[in-house]
Amino acid sequence: MTTQNPLQNLTFEPMHLDDLQQVLDIENQCFENPWSNTYFTISLKRPRSYERFYVARRENTVVGYIVFNILHGEAHILNIAVPPAFQRQGIGKYLLTSALEMIQVDNGREVLLEVAVSNLPAQYLYRQFGFRICGIRKNYYGRYKDAYVFRKGAKDDAI
Repeated sequence: MTTQNPLQNLTFEPMHLDDLQQVLDIENQCFENPWSNTYFTISLKRPRSYERFYVARRENTVVGYIVFNILHGEAHILNIAVPPAFQRQGIGKYLLTSALEMIQVDNGREVLLEVAVSNLPAQYLYRQFGFRICGIRKNYYGRYKDAYVFRKGAKDDAI
């Protein structure tokens, strides 16, 4: 029996308007308060130099995406999502690794992100990459839904 590599044929590429419906489907599957079609459309039509929108694609299927920015040496991962059908296959790690490599190339000195206090799988993933809690944002995801602020220096081991 042959085990298929879950990352086989996976690419990391810029998000385009043609990807929007698949990205919105993932957004709606993964988040209680999903980002709007309008936000993505405006951002993709009029990109800012510091914004990055990328997808993980297998053939013609978007199997995850990441949104981050890099400004004055500080990177901020704003959103990362993999639909439930593709979770626990290494796609989140692939997205994060690819983004961190880009951040390092673009001279990012530190990386920040927020994660729900209740989202233990995501916290575990970020810790594997050397992120550490540096603060808390009360009610970040709504009333009584706090977020940890995770930080990682660009010179830390896992970037």
